[in-house]
Amino acid sequence: MRMKDKLPSNVKAVKPADKSFEAFKNRFHTVMGDKLDITNEQLRQIYDGVSPYIETSIYAEMEDVLVAIRNAYRAVVGWVTEETVKQLNHPDTEAYQNKGETSKNDAIHRYMNHEKSFNKFVTHVVTNYQSLPKQRIDILTFKHEGYQHLECQLFNEPFIQQYGFSKAYHHHNELMKAFYTTFDYLLAKGSALKSDQDIEEQVLTPVLEQFKAKIDAQEGDEHEQTNPL
Repeated sequence: MRMKDKLPSNVKAVKPADKSFEAFKNRFHTVMGDKLDITNEQLRQIYDGVSPYIETSIYAEMEDVLVAIRNAYRAVVGWVTEETVKQLNHPDTEAYQNKGETSKNDAIHRYMNHEKSFNKFVTHVVTNYQSLPKQRIDILTFKHEGYQHLECQLFNEPFIQQYGFSKAYHHHNELMKAFYTTFDYLLAKGSALKSDQDIEEQVLTPVLEQFKAKIDAQEGDEHEQTNPL
């Protein structure tokens, strides 16, 4: 054996899998910085979760995996922000915003260090990696017959005259938010949305049905209040 082929006794050969993980870890820290304060063990958990679904190599699909991680992180920020706002329940002042930002950052840190919550995060990363991008919702929504009917209901002249454009616009924004929230919820539960049909059947249709029932009920209640027997 040639001398250069021999390793010192205190140096271990790096396995290919370990080299792939090290490359992933280095790229992760370069792109994400300290946004996600997670341990090497947690990062290994993400890597091991995604690896079975990588068809070529981590080197070829590195950026797609990192996109999935960023998307999962945004979902966590959304969940934590909503919960923080509920807990603080103060006026929208600068002091409140500063306090809210600190509380949010602390809450994100706690979330990522809670085993059950972190497993949910990893599941979101893995299913997001396999799924169509969330932005696909925007394209499919405007083609969906149920959405078109609801849009007509919200923005037709009778509704606008009775409730105002701002209320119709508010309902529309709440609907779109519900689509995105449901998408993330399904990913975190382990459902990969790999096709347009998956998104239509599991996100658009059920959310539209629930939302239309809610709007119909509100209109019915207000109609009874303005037209008592």
